[in-house]
Amino acid sequence: MSVTVERPGAVSGLDWTVFRGERIDVMRALGDEHSDAIMAWRALVGGSWSGLIEYADGFAAQRFDAIVASSKRLLPTESAELAALADGAGIPERDLWVLNLRGDLGRDGTGCSDLAGLAADGGVLLGHNEDGDAEVRELIRLITLDIDGDPCVTVLWYPGMLPANSFVTTSAGLSFGMDHLPTAVPNLGGAGRHLVARHAQRQTDGAAARAALTDVPCAGAFAFNMIDEPGGRADVIENVSGRVAAARAETAAIPLRHVNHPCLVPDGTRGIPDDDRWLAESRGRGALLEAGSVRAATAADVMSALRAPGVLNTEEHLYTYATTVVDTARGRVLVRGHGDEWEGDLAAFARGRRAAPVVTA
Repeated sequence: MSVTVERPGAVSGLDWTVFRGERIDVMRALGDEHSDAIMAWRALVGGSWSGLIEYADGFAAQRFDAIVASSKRLLPTESAELAALADGAGIPERDLWVLNLRGDLGRDGTGCSDLAGLAADGGVLLGHNEDGDAEVRELIRLITLDIDGDPCVTVLWYPGMLPANSFVTTSAGLSFGMDHLPTAVPNLGGAGRHLVARHAQRQTDGAAARAALTDVPCAGAFAFNMIDEPGGRADVIENVSGRVAAARAETAAIPLRHVNHPCLVPDGTRGIPDDDRWLAESRGRGALLEAGSVRAATAADVMSALRAPGVLNTEEHLYTYATTVVDTARGRVLVRGHGDEWEGDLAAFARGRRAAPVVTA
């Protein structure tokens, strides 16, 4: 195995590891390097991962087997990456599939907020709050995968998950923020949504990435918020168990906003009771995000809207691990994790290099 491992230094309290080499070797090295963190999450008594395993072993066993099989058929490269990650970490591959199919097997709470749009001074903007259970807030970190033949990607990573389901920016000039969407009945012929995300993020241009997000049905559901710097566009694509709808930002005055309920797919919440508490939480947070982003024409506007009370989450069951903002016009990325806000050069960041932004007149 020939893999180069680098550590550029923490960013806003988030440790950062960079892996460069061949695909399977890199994924094995990722699992091996961070096996302690993966094991720590897996071993949490009463934690979300152990609960998912019980669910997959019991009520959801039949749908779990069906979705694993369809994921391997539809996305063999990403499935092989998941297997290599498990091998490197020294844990059963099935355990990793269970974790990576959370939200594909049934309801999975709520979490994450996004803003995307056209910047007032040209370029495109994307801001993302990564939310989840506070149980893993000390384990979240940055990962860069520089895999031969793929664009380089930098990801906010949950130990054990295929690096794809949160905030991602790539050397192809693409950036993504994923928002969980609830589904009552998954598509058993679809692929795990994390694998669909990874497939799109491996593409070399925006058109191919958008096609990947619309052509491959998710078993569960995500809202894929995406900006394409070379194409000069911002889009949100909802893939709700294979039913797809999309919107594109048309003017700098009207950003795309998304939280954790379907807004574009007709009848996207079918099967979810209207008084569902997580649906109510998402709608309430969405209203606060909209009110706070009347102006979202700069990176500072986007960061402020996402860190506003009621949008930023601080509870044990819903906690914002980090806020990231990409500003392509200025070539910058902003990261606010456990520490002070950090600003870096976007192109360098996507390639796993920690560099100050280039100052232009």
